[in-house]
Amino acid sequence: MWPFTDEQSFWAWAADPDAVLMEQDEDLLLHDPAGLPLLLDAAGDANCPKRSYCAAVLCDYSRRVVGWRVAQEYSALQAAATRASDSRDGWVRWWSEYVSRLFSYVTDARPVNRAEAERMATDLLTCPANNLVIQIAPGEKHWQCAESGNCPTYLYINRRTGDYRMSRQHPLSREELRTLYEQRS
Repeated sequence: MWPFTDEQSFWAWAADPDAVLMEQDEDLLLHDPAGLPLLLDAAGDANCPKRSYCAAVLCDYSRRVVGWRVAQEYSALQAAATRASDSRDGWVRWWSEYVSRLFSYVTDARPVNRAEAERMATDLLTCPANNLVIQIAPGEKHWQCAESGNCPTYLYINRRTGDYRMSRQHPLSREELRTLYEQRS
């Protein structure tokens, strides 16, 4: 639920570099379709003290919605990206293109080579390419991409169609991948 009661309270928070909504996971409070227009305005305002923070929230929110296929939030995200495409601010236009690229991973069937798998993983896993492990998954029908670290998120990309699935629990087994391939082919 969007934490602000009105636009004025949002701008009071955004204008105060020291204002905090909560100590931990504040950014998750801002992951709400109701706040997209205000976050976008703040991210495009060179004088806003929380410009970079709002921009980071927009990227994280976009990645979460599209990466985890939160379909009920697609229309709000697409509307914000369409609005952003006409912005005078370069970062806001870049974000619009980024969201369009994220949605292309959901809608456009296509073969995926290693370079495209790396691009998708960078976009969907929120990490620089040098922190990614990309390899062919067991069964050789998917790219298996993961963030390096103790608790990685895994991204499986069908090499033939580009369809993908994310997993936080563990790497998928060969049987789970075969089932995924059959379900989405």
